[in-house]
Amino acid sequence: MATKRAKKTDVVSPSSAELRKAVEAIAIQPKSGKITLLTRKLFNVLLAVAQQADESGDTYRALLSDIVANSAFDSNDTALVKEHLRRMVSVQVEWSTGTSSQKPGRKWGISTLIADAEILEDPTTRRVWVEFSFAPKIKKKLLDPVQYARLSLQFQSQLRSSAGLALYEICVRYLTNPSHLTMRETWEWWRPILSGTPDTEAGDEAKREYKYFKRDYLRPAIAEVNAVTNIFVELVEHREGRRVAEIQFRVTEQKQPMLALDEHPNVFDSTLVDRMVKIGIPLKDAQSLYADSEENRIRAALQMTEQRMRSTTLPPVRSAAALFKDALKKGYAPPLEVLPPATASAAARVTAPGADDLKARLLSEFSAYRRKEARVLYDEQGEDEREIARQSFEEDILPGLGTHMRDDWRKRGLDSKLAETSFFDWLARKTWGEPTDGDLLAFTLSQSRAG
Repeated sequence: MATKRAKKTDVVSPSSAELRKAVEAIAIQPKSGKITLLTRKLFNVLLAVAQQADESGDTYRALLSDIVANSAFDSNDTALVKEHLRRMVSVQVEWSTGTSSQKPGRKWGISTLIADAEILEDPTTRRVWVEFSFAPKIKKKLLDPVQYARLSLQFQSQLRSSAGLALYEICVRYLTNPSHLTMRETWEWWRPILSGTPDTEAGDEAKREYKYFKRDYLRPAIAEVNAVTNIFVELVEHREGRRVAEIQFRVTEQKQPMLALDEHPNVFDSTLVDRMVKIGIPLKDAQSLYADSEENRIRAALQMTEQRMRSTTLPPVRSAAALFKDALKKGYAPPLEVLPPATASAAARVTAPGADDLKARLLSEFSAYRRKEARVLYDEQGEDEREIARQSFEEDILPGLGTHMRDDWRKRGLDSKLAETSFFDWLARKTWGEPTDGDLLAFTLSQSRAG
């Protein structure tokens, strides 16, 4: 089998490449196995490598160090790359033109992300190469697409959730569409595409309740895309009565100047694996956890575990590894108070000395916005869930408020404007956590776009 090499040099720089991604490969639905953030990133990088290659052969080749594009990555430690290549060969996905509608002329297919892969070390130069190929049925569509979206792999490197990257890919396709609207589909159709998890592996609650999908995937993904890319995305909900039946997204170009991007984007952050090992997780398990989980959730769980280990006021941690795994699985670690590299410089303008008044005003505006969102979430719940929320507020929050507030709540409940504000402030914090600088930045960008 002939090997297809990159043009001009054998060294591809996928981190700076623009990828022409076929529409069939954008809204892909996993049917067997999970599509994680790193799976999506690596697949896009491999596509970019293949598209830069010449016209001969069926197998593609690039330096491992170029594919990873991370100066801190040791090419001799290939375990992370091997793990993801294994998954890409085993994960089955459905390919389509990005819609569930069965229209004349539409095509459907199922395959794995890549057909095969090898990692080879040149005995003379000691350079490590990755060779891979695509399934013959989809190869031409992937490498020479008729309809495609232009994706920036540099923006990709700044996104830290699989849902954020999937949403960015889908919405970029519609940036030049006259309506600026994506396809309109049931929210159940969107769930596996954005979550990367097949319906067969999703919990009953996740499949049944739109509000959880919106809380766990839609809101964070939209905020992330708006904060670090050149597009602005808005959720459009279509209701049948009170129930949200279908959703789509409105996408436009960002008007404000782009934020400075990281000059050295990476696919893998091997420091997260090192931190897991340091708290007592075996290397193989750490690599598996890293492959299966979102980076932002790993960082949050690590920070919570490390802070708990350093605490001098709480009982000693019996098992840091067990605490970390539990926090990662259940997702109860508080969100990080840090930003992706692309947003750090912009956030500094909000949090720098002398900007206290600006940040206070921004926090006030953001709190008002989140109270409205919490009200929508509350109204969408059943009466039993609303009653549980009110009881939790009475037990956990109300005792710490003033006598006047307690009396007002007991007499008038949510009809009291003062009590209503406190209740929905609490519900917003309980649902989404304390606002981070990233939340404030995304909110600032959305208000700038709306203005």
